[in-house]
Amino acid sequence: MLFASLIIALTIGLTQSRPNDELVSQGRIAGGTVATESQFPHQVGLSIEEENNLFSWCGGSLISEQYVLTAAHCVEEAIAIVYYLGGVQRLAPQQLMKSLDPSIQLHPDWNPKTLENDIALLKLPQPAILSGCIKPIKLPAIASSYASYDYKMATTSGWGRINDVSTAISNELRYVVRYVESNEDCLYTYANVRPTNICMDTTGGQSTCTGDSGGPLTYFDHTQNAEILIGITSYGKKSGCTQGYPSVFTRVTAYLDWIAAVSGVGHSQS
Repeated sequence: MLFASLIIALTIGLTQSRPNDELVSQGRIAGGTVATESQFPHQVGLSIEEENNLFSWCGGSLISEQYVLTAAHCVEEAIAIVYYLGGVQRLAPQQLMKSLDPSIQLHPDWNPKTLENDIALLKLPQPAILSGCIKPIKLPAIASSYASYDYKMATTSGWGRINDVSTAISNELRYVVRYVESNEDCLYTYANVRPTNICMDTTGGQSTCTGDSGGPLTYFDHTQNAEILIGITSYGKKSGCTQGYPSVFTRVTAYLDWIAAVSGVGHSQS
């Protein structure tokens, strides 16, 4: 899942220190399964307007009645945002909100050149009305701050393009379930992976891709008996989403204190 424009895919490419190590911010679920109603009640769609009448599409995660967690690269230039909550069909949400003066908190150390600290908080223009289709997702417990989640099965979801040749984002919410790849293995593909990143295996052509940047990576935590948010879709290989290269996410456990300080949304102790 990569983030994609409502009309034209909006991508950001960087050249890293390794040859051909070009990155692109992500925006689609490639090779995914169509979600069912209420399967991902935390999923938020973001239609983002920038200067010069540019539009893009990103994902986000509802973490409270009033706050959405997403990627900084999605919203750093936003002048207006439409929020889509509680829908599997992209254009048929349970709730729709528009903010012409969006409340955006980028991480203070966000670096658009390296995509480091690719995380942002959005305050909804009014509290979401919670239901079976609209529910906040839990954050990891503070005791999980040093958890790697290596080789655990995790789920990522979004409305991005479904393969490398698609020219439009999906109208249906899709998801893939893959294992978390260790950062050590991920470094073979990306020279700039940091402890604040988490990577997902994409062998078999199932991956995030253009259109779903900012969307969630989740894991079922048996100690909390709940799905928890462990990653935010950040970037992948520019050469394509179905080539088997890992997808890279912002690691949520690295930012629990910042999230709590900005939003008041805390984490459990255990």
